[in-house]
Amino acid sequence: MKSSTLRAGIALACALGLSACGGGSGDLYLGGSVSGITRDGLVLTNKGGNDLAVPAGSTTFQFSNRVSTDDEFDIEVKSLPSNIEKCNLFNNHARANYFTINQVQIQCILKQHDLLVTVNGLTGTGLTIVNGADKQDVQPAASQQVKMAKVYEDGPYAVKVLNQPAGQTCTVSGGDTGTGTGTAGSTDVTSVVVNCAAST
Repeated sequence: MKSSTLRAGIALACALGLSACGGGSGDLYLGGSVSGITRDGLVLTNKGGNDLAVPAGSTTFQFSNRVSTDDEFDIEVKSLPSNIEKCNLFNNHARANYFTINQVQIQCILKQHDLLVTVNGLTGTGLTIVNGADKQDVQPAASQQVKMAKVYEDGPYAVKVLNQPAGQTCTVSGGDTGTGTGTAGSTDVTSVVVNCAAST
């Protein structure tokens, strides 16, 4: 009888204090949401002692080491992917409970680069070039470089002629494909060219 009572007491102790019975260092898994990760390389750390590598494409994360209720946690970024400018952290410092452990948010921002389009031979007015929602009206000049809105590293671009100038036809070349489209790398995009000639 004493033996069964002892076993029941041990089981109850294990249920109330999981860490004392080999179930981990605490009773709560610490995690949250993450956005903007397109490459490997993001490493998070909790108080500098428990590191977590977050793979590319992840939308959530969870540390393997559990924390105990009312323990203080402090999640920081230890290293960034090469194409990330910075990561903003929200609710990353608190005391652990069933609410706070899943409220951590990490929002990462991709690096941006200039998209510079060379326009040659423009003599008429009315030329408009676009990249997505970005529209630029171009004034006549023999040769000029038009600065479009910045593009995200590893993001697509596609420069097109929206409106042709008076008396001329302009065509787009260059980029990764030779037609003004491509994927931005780790430097400014300068390979897109618009050549204008008299309409026939």
